Amino acid sequence: MASYRTREGPVTAADSFTALTTLYGVSTTSAIQVPAGASQIVGVIASFASDGASNAATTFALKLEGDGLSSGSEIMTYGAHTTDGTPASTGQNNDPFQAAVSIPCIASNQISVSVAMSADSGSCEAAITLIFQ
Repeated sequence: MASYRTREGPVTAADSFTALTTLYGVSTTSAIQVPAGASQIVGVIASFASDGASNAATTFALKLEGDGLSSGSEIMTYGAHTTDGTPASTGQNNDPFQAAVSIPCIASNQISVSVAMSADSGSCEAAITLIFQ
């Protein structure tokens, strides 16, 4: 049976990984504890939103690190955003990025999740869900 663990938060600066430490107002630890009995991450669901306040083209990457990963840190790209001009009311929906992965992990240990953007596209938020098995 799969277990899902999520963290979310703002992405605060270009070219710098920002830790995602919150869970939509629910009290939680900043790092994700690998569920007991889990031996790998089998999926990743990643999303981001940007207000596009800055004229920019940017890509997003997520980074996993911590003693819960038996092979060390992992980094993957998962999205892109572009703004041409400053939008006044041009909201849009972006489907989350989903990937099947096979990342070995150590049950009951910790994994920290962080996200970076390559250029400043304004205020950005990100959410990452890890699927354990």
